[in-house]
Amino acid sequence: MKAIYRQMTLRTRITVSFVLLMVAVMGFVVAAEQLDYDELRAYVISRSLHDEMDRLQADLADGTPPTLSPGSDLYDARNVPDALRRYAPGYYSADPPDVWHLLVFDLGGQRYYLRQDAERYQYLEHVIDGYALVVMLLCILCAFWIGRLTAARVIAPITRLADAVQRGQTPFPFQEARDEIGVLARAFAQHSDEAEQYLQRERCFVGDASHELRTPLAIISGAAETIVHQLPEDSPLRASGERIVRTTQEMQRQLSCLLLLSRDPQRLAKEDVPLRPLIEECMARCQPWLAGKPVVLLLDAPQDPCIHTNAELARSVLWNLLRNACQYTDKGEIRIVVRDATLSIVDTGPGLPPSMDPQQFQRFTPSPRQSGEGLGLSIVQRIVDHLGWRMAVESSENGCRFTLDTSAAQSQPH
Repeated sequence: MKAIYRQMTLRTRITVSFVLLMVAVMGFVVAAEQLDYDELRAYVISRSLHDEMDRLQADLADGTPPTLSPGSDLYDARNVPDALRRYAPGYYSADPPDVWHLLVFDLGGQRYYLRQDAERYQYLEHVIDGYALVVMLLCILCAFWIGRLTAARVIAPITRLADAVQRGQTPFPFQEARDEIGVLARAFAQHSDEAEQYLQRERCFVGDASHELRTPLAIISGAAETIVHQLPEDSPLRASGERIVRTTQEMQRQLSCLLLLSRDPQRLAKEDVPLRPLIEECMARCQPWLAGKPVVLLLDAPQDPCIHTNAELARSVLWNLLRNACQYTDKGEIRIVVRDATLSIVDTGPGLPPSMDPQQFQRFTPSPRQSGEGLGLSIVQRIVDHLGWRMAVESSENGCRFTLDTSAAQSQPH
């Protein structure tokens, strides 16, 4: 039976479930129609009268005065009302407005009439009227049970498949199934394979491009450094040479980050990195962007904060955020604050441009202040995700606040 159920499509399973529900409801309806309420009422009342008759007959046979239950009257041929005298032995009931129930019987050659008021059996009316409510409740409970059972059987494979997709379990379950779950599982598997192939191609491209660019960059950097050392101190070309050296060094660092980003996050080399020296190094490298501007660069951090992470990627995050703050802040201050596992960089610049979403930085987003490739914040977001950190951004016309929370990554096993 289970094998047949598994071969059904989801549409068929739901259809069968509702058919079974309707069969159960119709069964209750048919059972209710087959039951005659009047016959049930007459049987119960007649049974009660006969029981009392047996007790009265025993009392009359012993010669003791019979004890009647409340609402009951016993007559004999001498004192019976004329309206009852015409009834032969048996059970009778009167219709409204004067409702009563009568049992006529003979004992010792004399006829007796046992009459009971209808009020005594009012509870029976409530029981019979409540039968319809009971049937309705049973139908609702049956529908609820069938619905829960159907939902559990239908949703269980979807939940299992979703869990496998979320955990990256391969191969996905239910790929051999013939129903809609099988179609969904095969679609997920195909999409996962395509995404993995795309990711692998991207990693190969980034790795190959980085490796190929490192050699010419090293040559350019070495040549620029040689030229700078050979130029006189007062040469107008010295500033340009120093700029070439700084730019090539930054490009080499960016290439190193791209190489690290192309690796599996679980295989990244991590160590306990002192945070304050890392920040001070980035602050020193930012001095060219602060030259001639009334901007104060402040550090508020303990002497020995330490985080377990990849030093190169952490340096890239701090450097990109701090460089942006120094580039776009024309006056005021830039403050770096470290509290436990949280680092904040706050500036008094113009804030992010309206076209840039603080919750999701896109590559190649142009800046109104700078014409360039616009990769800085995009790389920061990718590195933050790669390291398992969280980044929150608050931007207004009075400045920006970038907050890095490394607690999630610190809680993971080393």
